[in-house]
Amino acid sequence: MKFDKRLLQPRFAASIIVFIVLSGLVTSAKTVRPTSTTTPPPNENVVNLADYNPAGDGVADDGPALQKALDALAENGGGTLFIPAGRYLIATPVTKDFSALPGAKVTIQGVPSNTMPAPPDADAPELTAGLDLTSEIIPAVTDQENALSLANLHQLTVEHIAFTGRETTYTDAFVTLYLSDIDQAMIRHCEFYGISTFGGKPGFGGGNVVRALRSDMSIEATVFLGCTANSGAYAPVVENIEWRKFSISNSIFTDYGQRSFYGKMGLGAPLSWINVANAAATTPESPRREVVIRDIFLDEGGWVGITALPHRWDPASAAIDLIYISGLKMNVSNFGTAGHLFYDARNLLIENSHYGWSHNTIAAVDINRFEHAILDQLTCVDDANRIRADAGTQRLTVINSNFEGIDSEAQTTRVIETSPENDPVQYVRGQFVSALGRPPDPAAHFYWSEMLLECENDNECVNKQRAALDEYLKDDPQTDFAIAGNVVDENGDPLSGATITLTGSQSSSATTDAHGNFRFSGLPTSGSYMVAAGMQHYSFTSGVQTVVHPADDVTMVFRGTLNRHSIAGQITKADGSGISGVTLQLLEAPAITVTTDADGFYSFPQLAAGEDYTVVPSANGFVFDPVNTSFDDLGADQAANFGGKLKPELIVIESSDRAIALDSVSFVPPPFSLFNSLGFSNDGMMRVMLFVKNLEPNTSQVSVTAEEDNGKTYALDIEYTGEIPGQSWLTQLNIKLSPTLLSGKCVQLRVSAAGVSSNNGRLCFAN
Repeated sequence: MKFDKRLLQPRFAASIIVFIVLSGLVTSAKTVRPTSTTTPPPNENVVNLADYNPAGDGVADDGPALQKALDALAENGGGTLFIPAGRYLIATPVTKDFSALPGAKVTIQGVPSNTMPAPPDADAPELTAGLDLTSEIIPAVTDQENALSLANLHQLTVEHIAFTGRETTYTDAFVTLYLSDIDQAMIRHCEFYGISTFGGKPGFGGGNVVRALRSDMSIEATVFLGCTANSGAYAPVVENIEWRKFSISNSIFTDYGQRSFYGKMGLGAPLSWINVANAAATTPESPRREVVIRDIFLDEGGWVGITALPHRWDPASAAIDLIYISGLKMNVSNFGTAGHLFYDARNLLIENSHYGWSHNTIAAVDINRFEHAILDQLTCVDDANRIRADAGTQRLTVINSNFEGIDSEAQTTRVIETSPENDPVQYVRGQFVSALGRPPDPAAHFYWSEMLLECENDNECVNKQRAALDEYLKDDPQTDFAIAGNVVDENGDPLSGATITLTGSQSSSATTDAHGNFRFSGLPTSGSYMVAAGMQHYSFTSGVQTVVHPADDVTMVFRGTLNRHSIAGQITKADGSGISGVTLQLLEAPAITVTTDADGFYSFPQLAAGEDYTVVPSANGFVFDPVNTSFDDLGADQAANFGGKLKPELIVIESSDRAIALDSVSFVPPPFSLFNSLGFSNDGMMRVMLFVKNLEPNTSQVSVTAEEDNGKTYALDIEYTGEIPGQSWLTQLNIKLSPTLLSGKCVQLRVSAAGVSSNNGRLCFAN
């Protein structure tokens, strides 16, 4: 726009701007007054603000009346709040959280007007004209308060309302319209006029005219005239934080308007008209993050026209799949910045857009850390005649565009000049219009344009991709589709907790519910997708299923088979030889037993994965190390080996517990005197022979203990260990009795070798 200059006093040195007004403003937009300004639209569930006694004079505080009307709307379960013609000043913040109404739909509607925003290429008088809306809200809260806050709705529509600032006020509200946690938020045919926000809330950054948090917000046919925010706090006019989707179309942002005061731009410039902050984490129901900007006009008043700065916000941004701009016209600022300053998105497509007017700027578009940026049919003139891309950008493609220079450090930069019919971006647009009667949706426009560009000069490849596009369009495809399915086991029973992984044109993951079901929705039909199922302890023979350019929803079934594993091993003696005939029990209901073969090997095959198992060996006369082996959450074939040792066996009289024992000199059996009367020893103590089986030769750490009935034990000295001639299986132990043993009593003897104890044998003494 070309205007007469009027310089207003700036509040910040960094925000000094030239405030521009047009001499002799005359709007050419046709105004059509509504026939009724008080009658709400026909609806079964309508609340009329007039029923709550607002003053509507622009002076008295109508915040309480609006609050009561919203409360009543919530009590009705949602519906429409009708705002009659009037000027409703909001000095008391209005806040409504609809979280008690899951899935609620709310419309806040003013009196309609047939005056629509001018097209982006219109003249200044048309662009700066208002929408002739008679339902007007005037934010008049403190610089740390939001005027109107709405939260936790499934659908919200705000339409036919003018939000108007006060001429002499520095800050009308911290945020005029604050929307949070709204699945689908629509601002349609509204006017924001002369609103400024230079306040601050700790932890919230600068304020905005419109802010959306964790929402999917669309703005249509709306004008922002003479509104501003604090660029020193990185504040734009429209802000999206932790956003799920953002789109704006047929809308206007100008430095001034045509009312009695031109606007607030003289107070300072906003960071940008529109800022794209951090994208919310994706979900299977919302797997894509996309910004769509169509047919809008941006004046030069912001430091930058549109910014994407996700790295400045917490939490970390999810990947931004696409920033799409079409039909934009922009007067680029004179602040030495850029028309657009974009960081950290996967893809960018700008087509059929104009950048000009500026006398001091570095670039029309400044691109940083993108995978692929496609610029097609851009007109970059005046001082806004350059395109920039940083070294973090992988590919920059500029097609049939008017510019003076490219400052690109991208890994690959292509500048393409084609005939009109061979422009890949415009070819895709033309095919959609011809086949479907509508322009391409953004995801499809980028996808098919990139497919054609990847062919480069390969005509065969180009023809193949064009044929694929024709085939896709022939089926009248939906814009988006869903992949839904079910996961079952080998018996056909549902598998809950299975992980379904989506890759390709979109990436996401889902977990099956209690019925084995999963669903990915909101996927562009222009794309190629791979879907795979996985679950611990299960195998899926279906592998990866591929979906390419589906016209509609897709259903899949995955069948998982529970994995089976074995537990096997060997039981050996100290010399490494196997022990046969050992019984091994698997402590699992029902219990399973196997027996070692001649070489000591065993196996439990075909065990269900994911269970806990304990293997316990047992055999008469043996002890095993370890005593048992456990496997929790069996997930692979396992080995469980054991070492077996024979237990020493103290020889007792058959069918009794009496140890076979003899006086070592006279070979007299018990009962024994503790003292030897024959005088063969210097200490006078009796020596007794015991007989033990399974005591291996050269076994160390052999001991004998005696235990009285009261539990008191005594260690007895072993004075001789030897093999019985001709009986290699039998060992003789000569022990010395202890004077501490009680005469006339019996004790239990026990032999231990290498930590393994024998059975008990009773030995008695004479008085």
